[in-house]
Amino acid sequence: MGGLSPRQLQQTRDFIAEHLANDIWLDDLAELTGLTAKHFARAFKQSTGLPPHQYLILQRIEAAKRHLIDGKMSLASIALACGFADQSHFAATFRRAVGASPGAWRLEYAK
Repeated sequence: MGGLSPRQLQQTRDFIAEHLANDIWLDDLAELTGLTAKHFARAFKQSTGLPPHQYLILQRIEAAKRHLIDGKMSLASIALACGFADQSHFAATFRRAVGASPGAWRLEYAK
């Protein structure tokens, strides 16, 4: 069993990028590619090295970093714009992924 086709992978990445602020379900991604959820999850991991949920979280963290560097949005606004339930969920997830709080990271990397 192989991974996703290049077209399926690009469709999935584009969909995730365009819908970061929304709930994204495995079934939605599978339907987008014409696969069952189980088959999609396996093929996605084979193609990216990450399970879909972990990939989604990392994309949300990367989007949050861009907003933090920009410095124009509050942490609560960034949390919602990047699909986190609230600022607390964002801060906890960011700290686990990056090793620093969003505020501390912003102070270190923002221009």
